[in-house]
Amino acid sequence: LMYDGTIVVLYRRPSMHGEAYFTRKSTYGLNVQIGNTPSNLRIVDYAHGFTGSAHDASAFEHTAAAKHPDWLFSGQEFAWADSAYTLTTRMIPVHKEPASSIWYNQKFDKAVSHLRVRSEHCMGVLKGWFQCLRGLRVHINTSADHVRACRWITVAIILH
Repeated sequence: LMYDGTIVVLYRRPSMHGEAYFTRKSTYGLNVQIGNTPSNLRIVDYAHGFTGSAHDASAFEHTAAAKHPDWLFSGQEFAWADSAYTLTTRMIPVHKEPASSIWYNQKFDKAVSHLRVRSEHCMGVLKGWFQCLRGLRVHINTSADHVRACRWITVAIILH
């Protein structure tokens, strides 16, 4: 498995707590965590409902892999992730500075990055098939509107 976060961009600033939806890429959006298999890009785990300002590592804590790892992993199985995630027995992220500057860690990280490209492909395919995820046109004025936006994301992931 591989985990990565993506932002589902909202076409306009939400009226309700708009600043919380502001992302590091200067847009408004929702953070979605996706766990997929590299071989066929099948999505096997996801978590959403977090505003765009949520960090990937925080949002990951609400996935099945974090809450119930035995559902997805057995024995010595684990998932790959980028450096935003925390190292655990079930999650192997690439190294952060200063460890990433050591030659053997660089070699490891390069090998992992070749695998992780498939995670980016999964996000691209999902957003390519469901263009609404590139600019979700839902007015978020209430908590119910936020839930409605999340339902759009859920439907797209299920149909993927």
